[in-house]
Amino acid sequence: MDQGVLSRVLDPYTWRARVRPVLIAALPVALPLAVLVPAWSSARRVWMLVLVCGLPLLLGQFSRSRGRRLEPGLFDRWGGKPTVQLLRWRGPTAAAQLAYLHARIEQIAGPPLRMPSAEEERSDPRTADAVYEAAGSVLRTRARALPGADLVAEENSEYGFRRNTLGLRPLALGAGAAGLLAALLHATLGRPPSDTTQAAVSAVLVLADLALLAFWIRTVRVSWVEEAAWTYARRLIETAGLPDPDPGRP
Repeated sequence: MDQGVLSRVLDPYTWRARVRPVLIAALPVALPLAVLVPAWSSARRVWMLVLVCGLPLLLGQFSRSRGRRLEPGLFDRWGGKPTVQLLRWRGPTAAAQLAYLHARIEQIAGPPLRMPSAEEERSDPRTADAVYEAAGSVLRTRARALPGADLVAEENSEYGFRRNTLGLRPLALGAGAAGLLAALLHATLGRPPSDTTQAAVSAVLVLADLALLAFWIRTVRVSWVEEAAWTYARRLIETAGLPDPDPGRP
């Protein structure tokens, strides 16, 4: 894959969070094809044309849509967005720290946004959550141009990658099973008994497809996505403590 072309066609988030899950899902099938079609590497011009025509962007949109469909159900399962939970009085954040965060967010957002008190949250939790959602949007917008907030973008990409990977899991399991079957057929039918080189290649293919299938079965789970979501939420909330950017700074 030509990294130079990718860097011009894709931004880092699209490549990491949207395109990479699709490529990992397709890898179990691509590995046997790469062995069964020896002249595959000679199709560089075709591959470059595909890149220019925007296939990675199309794959990225497909991956994103699969992941976004899961989010409402995931948030309900977790008890709300992690960012919202971290801003709740009834959430996991200590009261003293939460009071500071609320005051700091009000300072950042300005007078239109007023964070609810603990009593107001208890009496109307839905309205309070709507305010916390708005506060999260303020922090996300601010973090995009905030010096020292690079880690937020990094964790956002990791969360997007895991969420979109989970969205592709049913398709990836099918591709993994098909790839493993192709690798097994190649190992048993595609070589003479005395061909040790082909035997080694076949063994590597089978092991690689088994490892990929195990990744989708054992690693790609809701808890894997939740871990990244909470890490991203904490990094985002932490940006409230960073100083505002200097307006006169270029």
